[in-house]
Amino acid sequence: MAADVVWTPERLIAFPSVTDVQLSPDGEWILYALREPLLTDAESRFVSHLYLVSAGGGEPRRLTYGPHDHACPRWSPDGAHIAFLSEREGDKKNVHVLRADGGEAWPLTAMEKGVQSLAWSPDGARLAIIAVAPDSEERKADLKAKRDVVRWGVDHERAGLWVLPFTPGDAPRPEAQRLTPDDQHVYTMAWMADGESLAYTHQPTPVADDWGHTCLAMVGSDPERPEARDVGPLEASSPCVVLGDRVACRTAVEGVSWAARDRISVFSPEGGEPTPLAETPDSQPFLLDASADGRHVYALEVLGTGSAIYALDIDCGASRTILEGAGYLSSVHTNGRDGFALIAQRSEEPPRLCTWRPGQDAPTPLVTLTPADWPDSQVPHTEAFRVRSDDGWDVDALVTYPVGYREGQACPTIVMVHGGPASLFTEIYMGGVVVPYPIAAFAERGYAVLRVNPRGSSGYGEAFRRANIRDWGGGDLRDILAALDTLIARGVADPDRLGIMGWSYGGYMTSWTITQTDRFRAASVGAGVTNLMSFNGTADIPGFLPDYMRAEFWDDPRVYQERSAMFAAQAVTTPTLIQHGRDDVRVPLSQGLEFYNALKRRGVPVEMDIYPRQGHGFQEPRAIMDLMERNLEWFDRWIGDGVS
Repeated sequence: MAADVVWTPERLIAFPSVTDVQLSPDGEWILYALREPLLTDAESRFVSHLYLVSAGGGEPRRLTYGPHDHACPRWSPDGAHIAFLSEREGDKKNVHVLRADGGEAWPLTAMEKGVQSLAWSPDGARLAIIAVAPDSEERKADLKAKRDVVRWGVDHERAGLWVLPFTPGDAPRPEAQRLTPDDQHVYTMAWMADGESLAYTHQPTPVADDWGHTCLAMVGSDPERPEARDVGPLEASSPCVVLGDRVACRTAVEGVSWAARDRISVFSPEGGEPTPLAETPDSQPFLLDASADGRHVYALEVLGTGSAIYALDIDCGASRTILEGAGYLSSVHTNGRDGFALIAQRSEEPPRLCTWRPGQDAPTPLVTLTPADWPDSQVPHTEAFRVRSDDGWDVDALVTYPVGYREGQACPTIVMVHGGPASLFTEIYMGGVVVPYPIAAFAERGYAVLRVNPRGSSGYGEAFRRANIRDWGGGDLRDILAALDTLIARGVADPDRLGIMGWSYGGYMTSWTITQTDRFRAASVGAGVTNLMSFNGTADIPGFLPDYMRAEFWDDPRVYQERSAMFAAQAVTTPTLIQHGRDDVRVPLSQGLEFYNALKRRGVPVEMDIYPRQGHGFQEPRAIMDLMERNLEWFDRWIGDGVS
């Protein structure tokens, strides 16, 4: 490659991303956490630092420094203090506080196993936290003597809801007191307006498969008499939003389903049937907050390859779109009365921190998050297009063209398949890191990259999301190939130089596709499900596939076998790269090993990269850079003939 290469894995991994945005109580300031890699001789991790910027514009002011991570920043109700989570005193995150006008932060908690989230009480005198209790003395003795054992499905570290007083930096550190029962695992919480109680959501255990048993509950904020009580089942994961004396949560419409159909419902803390609000177009609303008058709740949802914000009327239940067409939105926050702070981006427009008020045509940019020397002008061009499936579905696709592409030039083309399957590809900025595959780097090397939202994707309504039930690798594969054939017909994709890659469900589709066709000359299977039967018995979500297949594998083994790459491995001829995190519990390493051994024994060109310490989503920058580089090298080897 030439010395003036722009989009290297090293550059892409350095791309900063915002992980949290918080509008101040008076609407005058915006607080945000900016995440960047920390790379030294001994470190390879991501850290976030806190920044403050005026809602009227101006230069951001950095609030935190050093090698520590800073997460979950939250304003005190009077706007004078900022509480956040950081591992400044050990390897676990605890609550620290600093004054909004500057100065040194001080620690507020010392929870042995760290703090997961925090919230100020309405009067600012207390904080609520979600945290796991310290080990008992008996447990510590067992660990020290190495006589510890985990009873699978029985022993769990459940997080509880705790409360503690807010104290200034020169006061003794306060003690947190638990409010919730030991047999509940708490996920989210919110203070009621009077500060006398909290709403919270819990499930029986922290096991991922238990999310469908989520329940809304209430608990008093006095540790001497908390009196926790359940309000009603949600059958969905959801934050709590307080509307005066009521609580809004996301609830399932038709029972628990991974391809969920959900809506927002309003509960009385006293119990009884909740009041359902109008369904949003994709039936997967992310609850944001309530308006200051309590008449509306706001929800964010993906809409095609972009996003939309909706206002849901509490009294009549109607849904109204208040913002769409602004690109892909993330880290959206409102204080209920002063509009919104959010991140907006498009494929060729870098992420910007923006403000927006209902009635405005578009968000107002405040801060462009790319560094001053970032090569924004050299971002590869991305085009959206739509194809009609063989059975009538409209299917969206995005193609990122090679840098310097000339019309009519047939080029090597890589199909990238998203995870989920109820995920989707959106208008995210192509000049940033698109984990785990470096799209901009591929484009600079002369490749076109095709991303398709086939049936089963989110963003297009419940019917489309559920159109792959009992049909993994069927209609979804036909949708992907229809989009690819469109690029071939246009003269963009060279049919003799095609590749395919994907992570998680995208890895499943990649492994499955090369058992069904030999038109791809190279494949990269990332954390892919290759054997539906063994996956169902080893993953941390054993209820996932039975939901999609509408059967347990012992009741209907044929559908599991007929849709598994492992049971069709004899048909594979495509050179295949397999990549997996060694500590992946979502798609266990054995899934990659099964496929690797099958291809190796058959003489198919295959390589496998196993990454220590990495789970389903990689957390170490150097591991991600290595993964990117190996994908670039792999496709260069097999379909990069003549690519400069």
